[in-house]
Amino acid sequence: MLFNFLQKQTDRKKQKKLIETMIVSLNISQEQKDLYTQALGVLSIEDSKKLYENLTSFVESVEMKELKQIQKESFASISWMRKKEAEEKMEEMNSFSFLLHNL
Repeated sequence: MLFNFLQKQTDRKKQKKLIETMIVSLNISQEQKDLYTQALGVLSIEDSKKLYENLTSFVESVEMKELKQIQKESFASISWMRKKEAEEKMEEMNSFSFLLHNL
């Protein structure tokens, strides 16, 4: 997961490059992207570190939200499959009962 990768990065230059990459990949105007990347150049080391931590935390929350959604969808799918299987078995039992009754 991306969160784990971001957490493992300790080199400040790599962290700054990752932040720049995230900014460039945003769905905003090029002018805004340029302003954000310029702002990175004037951040202090402490501010840069805090920004990286905030981005890492944000990525974690997004990934956790997506995982929960996947779990819900999987549970709904499994639940539907079990219901379908139960209906099919009930239908088979009814058919078998019908055959036995008519014999």
